[in-house]
Amino acid sequence: MLSLLGSACYLHAQDTSSVQKNTSNPVILNKPGSSNKLKGLSYEHEFSMGAKASTLGWAVFGDYTKDIDLDKKRVAYFELEFLKNPKETKRVNEFTVGYTPPKPFIYGKQNTFFNFKAAIGEKRMIGQKAEKSGFQIAANYAGGLSAGFVKPYYLAVFTSDISTGPTENVSYTPETASIFMDYTSIYGASGFSTGFNEITVVPGIFGKVGMNFDWATYDDFVKAAEAGIGAELYLKEIPIMILENNKPYFVYLYLSLQFGKKW
Repeated sequence: MLSLLGSACYLHAQDTSSVQKNTSNPVILNKPGSSNKLKGLSYEHEFSMGAKASTLGWAVFGDYTKDIDLDKKRVAYFELEFLKNPKETKRVNEFTVGYTPPKPFIYGKQNTFFNFKAAIGEKRMIGQKAEKSGFQIAANYAGGLSAGFVKPYYLAVFTSDISTGPTENVSYTPETASIFMDYTSIYGASGFSTGFNEITVVPGIFGKVGMNFDWATYDDFVKAAEAGIGAELYLKEIPIMILENNKPYFVYLYLSLQFGKKW
């Protein structure tokens, strides 16, 4: 009897030892204070603003993004952009010495063109380096509507009418073409605000595709650069220059920089 009891105790001790030996402690992920915690995955919203330089002008913009899943974000995009004709060149008439220094002007320019755009798009993550200073690459594309604003371009030209002063502001029309295109009659460009009450609106559409590089993936800030291509199409020709071919569309390369907040 004692022999049987001893054998039972021995077998129970062996079994307990085996269980203790083969049972490992559970791994605790994202433990508070752990340096291995994947920060940033809880951020579902972003808002940022930035500036863009392109082969045809410049712009300021903003976007709001919301996570769809870990690899995709929905983007609401808006932008104020100034576009120019590639033939635009600023000049200064040297014979204006003795007068108040004039503003440089663009010879042959008929209108200033700028627009306000709003669009919906997506960012799709392509690659991510999960380190303390995370780095993310995403494909960013968007499309939407554009309201184009055509403002007459005014020049200050010399006049023989003493009652109006030495110069007067003139925009291009068939009646003013002879003086507007006379290089020796031009004093300089008028102020940008001149002609705002004559703005006409031309509706259009636009789209853009770019590669977005975010080097603050795991911070609560947005710090990103983007390079890509944009295109715009309007309902009619945009008359920017007088002596150059004007078209209803624009295609350009761009580079942008943006900063913002995540939450």
